[in-house]
Amino acid sequence: MNELPDQPRKASRFWPAGTVYGTALNFVAELAQLGSQVDEPPYKAAPQAPVLYVKTANTWTSSGTETVLPVGLQAVEVGASIAMVVGPFASDATTGCAVPTIAGFVIVSDLSIPHKSLFRPPVKFKCLDGFLGVAEHLVAAKESGNPAEFVLEVSVDGTLRQTVRFDALRRDADTLLSDVAACMALREGDLLMLGCDVGRPQAGAGQRIEIRMAGRPEFGTLTQTLIAAKPVAAATQPPSAPHRPAADARQRPPQHPSVRRARVAWAGAVHDVVEHQGRLRLLDGRLVDPAEVIWLPPLAPTARPRSILALGLNYADHARELAFKAPEEPLVFVKGEASLVGHRALTLRPRDVNYMHYECELAVVIGKRARHVRRDNAYDHVAGYTVANDYAIRDYLENWYRPNLRVKNRATATPIGPWLVDAADVPDPMALALRTTVNGRETQRGNTRDMIFDIPFLIEWFSGFMTLEPGDLILTGTPDGVVDCRVGDVIVTEIEGIGALSNTIAEG
Repeated sequence: MNELPDQPRKASRFWPAGTVYGTALNFVAELAQLGSQVDEPPYKAAPQAPVLYVKTANTWTSSGTETVLPVGLQAVEVGASIAMVVGPFASDATTGCAVPTIAGFVIVSDLSIPHKSLFRPPVKFKCLDGFLGVAEHLVAAKESGNPAEFVLEVSVDGTLRQTVRFDALRRDADTLLSDVAACMALREGDLLMLGCDVGRPQAGAGQRIEIRMAGRPEFGTLTQTLIAAKPVAAATQPPSAPHRPAADARQRPPQHPSVRRARVAWAGAVHDVVEHQGRLRLLDGRLVDPAEVIWLPPLAPTARPRSILALGLNYADHARELAFKAPEEPLVFVKGEASLVGHRALTLRPRDVNYMHYECELAVVIGKRARHVRRDNAYDHVAGYTVANDYAIRDYLENWYRPNLRVKNRATATPIGPWLVDAADVPDPMALALRTTVNGRETQRGNTRDMIFDIPFLIEWFSGFMTLEPGDLILTGTPDGVVDCRVGDVIVTEIEGIGALSNTIAEG
């Protein structure tokens, strides 16, 4: 096992510093329990790559806190697991490639609303506020011993309900970390759960969950108390069907000239800049040529990792293009922040793939905390907009937690920028032209008015079951017109009034 030298035995009040990834179907018994289902639609075959999902930052809660259950929910499923904390990357002596190390291990409680289907990412079942308990103690890898010998004991109201043994994994800790790092973006501080075994107990409002490592007091005890939510007024409940924007939605002229903001690296430092007559103006007034900087995602640093919520099939023409029916509710997956790169960056195309395509998308940047927001007030919670290019590698699309993070969460797979345009400077975000060019030839054209689920609907829908925080992103989907991108291609995704995002495909 890769270990970090000179790590403390445990850290006080551990808290995640990156994206938290869950792993499904990593216990032998999980796959066996599915039986013949794995060969039937919609799955069609057993998964070949790790089956991953993201626990968004709003789900995180520390040991000893209360988790509020949605109104009417009788019970949640308690998934007891151990999460590896990713350490610094080291150079592999054989290949010279950077490989992640394991900084340590921590107990987590992965709560879910019980559900049967594994076909679509169950964000509304797994990403509710407080649905990931995180223990206080990180035990360093050098002190942890063999993860295959870990045994978790799960109690509800003091009664032992499950014993989880980690000697029956399909991929052990080292193999799982290696396989995930080989196929998608990880960075130091991310958490990767080893998985949750079958027989997960359920718990309801008023009950207390305790998870501890048998015979290992240094891991501490993770506790969570579940409480019932107070009913929310009917007027603030999420809509049950999509609403089209009103005819006058956001139809107001900007009150001042549009300000386009960016973040760049220049002269050994990171700078916030604004566009000024074709140049970049630093906060101290100096002007810089755009060609002299390294463009970064135009997002302010946050005190916690942001959640990146991405829509699949949110344009009916794109759904038809991929031979899918238009969805009846949002199809959502979550991306890690490590996949983001800036304007003019390189995006890597693996050598072994046959089809990799761009997706030009309007990205909504949340500016104010949103919880149970009505669509009429949704725009009050938007800081601004930017352009995102959500690349997908269709060769890797398995029918498990579709679209698989191996397809969507690779390093360099999400260029974003170049500008963040203030919400006040976008009169109607639901009437913006989108276009994509490949090597100067137009290959995609659409308009945000053709979204199946518009921005107010999405903010109301998401905030109905999870809290959106400043800095969170909603990638709103792409219209039809995607084509294969080859090494050397220059892709420009452009949205009217927001900007033109350029990047180049490189071999990776």
